[in-house]
Amino acid sequence: MTPKQFLDLVEIRVVIPSVAPLMVGLAYSQWQYGRLNWTNALLLIIATVCVHLAVNTFNRYEDSKRQKENEFLREAAQGEVISNKQVLYVAAGLALIAAIAGVVVAVRTDYVTWIIGIVSFLIGYLYSAGPKPITNTPFGEIVSGITMGYFIFVAQVYVNTRMVPMPSVLWQWFVVSLPLTVFIAEIMLANNIADHAEDERNNRHTIVHYTGIAAAKKLYLFWAILAVVALLIVTYVGWLPVTSYAIIILLPLIISNARHFTARPIKKETFILAIKNLIIVMLGMTVAILAGILI
Repeated sequence: MTPKQFLDLVEIRVVIPSVAPLMVGLAYSQWQYGRLNWTNALLLIIATVCVHLAVNTFNRYEDSKRQKENEFLREAAQGEVISNKQVLYVAAGLALIAAIAGVVVAVRTDYVTWIIGIVSFLIGYLYSAGPKPITNTPFGEIVSGITMGYFIFVAQVYVNTRMVPMPSVLWQWFVVSLPLTVFIAEIMLANNIADHAEDERNNRHTIVHYTGIAAAKKLYLFWAILAVVALLIVTYVGWLPVTSYAIIILLPLIISNARHFTARPIKKETFILAIKNLIIVMLGMTVAILAGILI
């Protein structure tokens, strides 16, 4: 297996949904609570990224058994042919690294981290495996958005601050992470829009199957605008620094990317725009929060 085949197999290009809440969570921990634990943060980053890559890889393996049609990168990549056994080895190796890093950070903290880790592993498995994987249902966007946008953000803030997770605190963290949650869900929605025809042939009934392409495109645009509005509301109530108001200047670029994708939803050409929108929001929130620390 060549390095390129490995990177294609684990879908390294879509690891941003894991990184985004980790980076924003770090900045938020310092701004809101004035606390950072770099060892815990680094361990969590390793665990989270490896879990994401392991799920991507295992998803490839499971889909290869179910789908009638298969155009995976690992099959089209130049180089040696990759067997299903090799795919499983890669997934297992990544999961092992994630488990070790996760256990260490959990031992360094307490039961809350254990709960977050166990639930995340369980959801990661159910997302791709089992008789009815979540990715093949209309709930893929909600589950991926909340699991990656909210759970990862909560984990990062918690391992750095050890704040007691009271309902009011968890609600505040949920609202603060909502823009990330939405744009991560947007990536899943963009994927399902672009793959709709193939999904129909393979009996994968995602949300696009139930709404239709036209409504799914409108939903995609609506979610993008909603996320930015939510961010402004969070800033207004004081849960983000006033510097976060500046993110409004990014809205035209976000809408432009969303419109370009919905006008031509082709996986190899415009899907990257969904990832770019998440990067824009991640960087915007991180820079705005860091600026809030300085003023």
